[in-house]
Amino acid sequence: MEGSGKNFEDFLSSMKEPAEELRKVPACETIRLISHLDSDGISAAAIMIRALNRMNRKYALSILQQLDDKQLISLSKEQYKTLIFTDIGSGQLSGIQKRLPGRKIFILDHHEIDRAASNEDSSIFHINPHKFGIEGSTEISGAGVVFFFARELDPKNEEMAHIALIGAIGDVQEEHGFSEINRKIIEIAERKGKVKAEKGLKLFGAQTKPIHKLLEQSSDFFIPGVTGSESGAIQFMQNLGISPRAADGGWKKLSALSDEEMKKLVAGIIIKIR
Repeated sequence: MEGSGKNFEDFLSSMKEPAEELRKVPACETIRLISHLDSDGISAAAIMIRALNRMNRKYALSILQQLDDKQLISLSKEQYKTLIFTDIGSGQLSGIQKRLPGRKIFILDHHEIDRAASNEDSSIFHINPHKFGIEGSTEISGAGVVFFFARELDPKNEEMAHIALIGAIGDVQEEHGFSEINRKIIEIAERKGKVKAEKGLKLFGAQTKPIHKLLEQSSDFFIPGVTGSESGAIQFMQNLGISPRAADGGWKKLSALSDEEMKKLVAGIIIKIR
């Protein structure tokens, strides 16, 4: 069940103190930024970097496959006073407490929280949706968490909403439809002119592949006589009255379809898979 509106508002409110603490970090200090090596983690890091640039802050970035004790020991030997973990850190909270005492730590993550960690640590500012009954695996990505934190730092950071969506898609959070929180991010991205939301077919590679190849390689739904067969996909389009070829002789892409052709294609697929 999705987190309630109050839970989300409490989640956003929890960012106020950490944002104020980050603003207090001296401008001459280099901030250590650590993020996760996947599309969500890279998106989260990109948002945080832009936010830090807007604050005229220096940073040193590392992208890690995992944050284990060896990595934490290595970080403990560095001289950085302030560290930010994005899309990583919640599951390693007790290790961070053990290996990085006396540092100012910001953890912006959506993964499950390490329950072995101490609840009392005033030097760690831990932002995580699970603390507010919001399911991090489906309702908000790591990049989404960082996006809302960046917005708390400066409302101008709303312009990065589309990057948060990349993180959500990378974590497969759109598979069964976006959550209410992710839809809020879509609305912001639309308002900022970064994305345009339209109803259409969910086909991987829709912006780059010819239509018949999309149909042939469809993995989200099986189309009898079409999926797995290039000739079957071409014949299917022709039977619907849709030419697989564009006006210039090349293969037609989804973006080239008229509204009427798109309706024909959707209806044809529905009839086939029923």
